[in-house]
Amino acid sequence: MSRTKTDPRGARRSVTRLTGRGVAFLVVGIGCGILSYTTRSTELQYAAGFVVLLPVAALIVVLARPLRLRVTRTFTPPVVSAGTSSVVELEVRNVSTRPSPPASWTDRVPWFPYVVGPGQLPRMRAQGVARTAQRSRSGYTIRPPLRGIYDIGPLDVTYSDPFGLAIGRLTVGGKQKLYVTPVAVPFGESGSISVSGEGSARLIQRMVTGNDDDLMTREYRIGDALRRVHWRASARHGELMVRQEEQRTYPGARVILDTRMDGYGGPISMIEFPDNGFTWFEWAVTMTASLGVHLHRSGFQVDVLETGPRQIAPFGDAKQGGRQDLEFLLSLAAVRLIDDRGRGSDAGEQPPSSLGPVFAVVADPTIDTLNWIIAQRRPYEPAVAFVLETGNESATEALRANGWLCVPVTDGSDPALAWAGVSRLSGAVPVQTMPAPRSTGARG
Repeated sequence: MSRTKTDPRGARRSVTRLTGRGVAFLVVGIGCGILSYTTRSTELQYAAGFVVLLPVAALIVVLARPLRLRVTRTFTPPVVSAGTSSVVELEVRNVSTRPSPPASWTDRVPWFPYVVGPGQLPRMRAQGVARTAQRSRSGYTIRPPLRGIYDIGPLDVTYSDPFGLAIGRLTVGGKQKLYVTPVAVPFGESGSISVSGEGSARLIQRMVTGNDDDLMTREYRIGDALRRVHWRASARHGELMVRQEEQRTYPGARVILDTRMDGYGGPISMIEFPDNGFTWFEWAVTMTASLGVHLHRSGFQVDVLETGPRQIAPFGDAKQGGRQDLEFLLSLAAVRLIDDRGRGSDAGEQPPSSLGPVFAVVADPTIDTLNWIIAQRRPYEPAVAFVLETGNESATEALRANGWLCVPVTDGSDPALAWAGVSRLSGAVPVQTMPAPRSTGARG
């Protein structure tokens, strides 16, 4: 639950004006005044003066009765996923030494119809000796349509004179941020990871089905010392196997998100209406959220890489309990396309990081970006790319030629079905959510 109190000194009064009724009284009064001079009727002059005086007096009353209010806005829950609801509770308090008149309020939201309300505020008594004031509670429900960090508020309060001839509008407090994360679509109890080849791909499979010798060895690579050869494992596999320096407690996985604007159709991608580039990127963010959360909850150490400057936060540690995914998802709420044309990617200077399967979510990456993504896969690692169908097949062809399994998707695809497509296209072995094995030292 998130709560923000606004300072009453931050309230700003808009221009006080006459209502339609007040304007009508003024017009009638002026008309009666003109008519009284032509007919020389004293009674009509008195009536005209009285009718004109009423809206003028109403304006004075509204101007002379400034409101001093304090607003507390509470979100429940404080962080929501796109398309889900959050209840906003408003508590409005009168902190003036005079009673406040009945009023109405509207709250501003950054999506259509851009306001919520109106709601009603009752007459609230003045602040007393005990420094307490009457308060009014009301609320409403919002459903943000897209991920992002949205400003909710300020609160607009409208009040009038007793006859409704003039109104004043007060803007109370400031804006409060609501964090809307992308939806992390559940993939079910198991996922699928290709087990072609040896190395880390086989290591992950053996964490479920293998023995201790398999967990502590890998295939021989050029440059490995012969003293590290594990002869018993080599005899079983029919190829040279060497001892690993240390046993990994958790398998690693990398998720790559293309965040460069030129990978989604250029500058048009930043226009916030449903053009292809915008919806492509939103789907890519949703898939990244779903994939990262699923792998992390399945026991993987997930490293999220970006083709542009880093924006995405890493996953938390086990001490955070159920909040391990929160910082990751909050950073995805704010992630945006980066226009870094004319210079290389910051991520592109980094070598491949940890061992383990690699997943990429791309649309139409440039040649430089594509080459960097391809380089993140080591020859013995499984790699899967979820490629949005943009009409350009060059990315898919290049990835497949370099050992990647490509899953074609559209911006309307269900991420869970896209994940299931990995098994369908590769015949991969399903890997259940795995407990971490105990670390052991290398044996001779």
